[in-house]
Amino acid sequence: MSVAPYLLVVLSAVAHAYWNFLLKRSRGGQLFVGLSKLGEVALFAPVFVVVGLREAVGHASLLMPLAVVGAALTLTNYVMLAFAYGRGDLSLVYPISRGAVLLFLPFLGYLVFGERIGVVGGAALALIVVGIIVLSLPSVSWAALAGLSSHVTRSGVIGFALLAAAAAASYTVWDKRSIGLISPFTYFYSYTVLVAAAYGAHIVRRYPWATVRAEWSQHRWAIMQVAFFNTFAYWLVLLALRSGTSSYVIALRQLSVVFGALLGWRLLGEQLGRPKRLGIALLVGGTMLVALAR
Repeated sequence: MSVAPYLLVVLSAVAHAYWNFLLKRSRGGQLFVGLSKLGEVALFAPVFVVVGLREAVGHASLLMPLAVVGAALTLTNYVMLAFAYGRGDLSLVYPISRGAVLLFLPFLGYLVFGERIGVVGGAALALIVVGIIVLSLPSVSWAALAGLSSHVTRSGVIGFALLAAAAAASYTVWDKRSIGLISPFTYFYSYTVLVAAAYGAHIVRRYPWATVRAEWSQHRWAIMQVAFFNTFAYWLVLLALRSGTSSYVIALRQLSVVFGALLGWRLLGEQLGRPKRLGIALLVGGTMLVALAR
């Protein structure tokens, strides 16, 4: 078994955690996300012209439906993620939005591919569920557990993070199917253009030019880093999915949970108390079990 795909995934996990850290540090607003998507299109346009344009034009009738669905799912993920980061810490939002992806994948896998989970898979999902619950607690106690419902309802952070995870699980399944028909970069860049166009229209309608200019002036370096590392991280995963076992790839991606929590703790000054540490450990344990589920 080649280890190259799995090394690519680990590198992708680091890059993914880093751009989420940049997003949270910049307050995670929709304007920031929109500008990063526009920057992403501009940054990788020369690469697309060289390696993807001919394929995109020659297979437009096949590519466009795939890209439209991919764009819709990705846009949903970004919008929900920005809402969550606007309300909660990186060390809370990021582990849930990443770890909970594996809660939705078995259901989607059953609908799309007829896949069923076994005993090990069920145990992995149970660990992930418990990890998400523990992460959401202010303390590890029965009193905190009893008050969890009102806390989650009041803040909305967990709900937005879970919606982001559901969208990510959906586009993971869709991308796996799509890159069997279109090369990874052509497909990824094409739906990124559609996401950027949607965000561009939103920015024009929603924000005065002075606000856009101020956001760019204040965060342009972070915006362009997010633009680069988002494409870089996901392109690595798409390459890994082509040659690696999907369960292993998906499980290793969740290592970014640890990287994201550490970045929030060390660089953003977030508290990494007992509930977060325990919850992250349970999430990582559950995601590692996914690799044994097949």
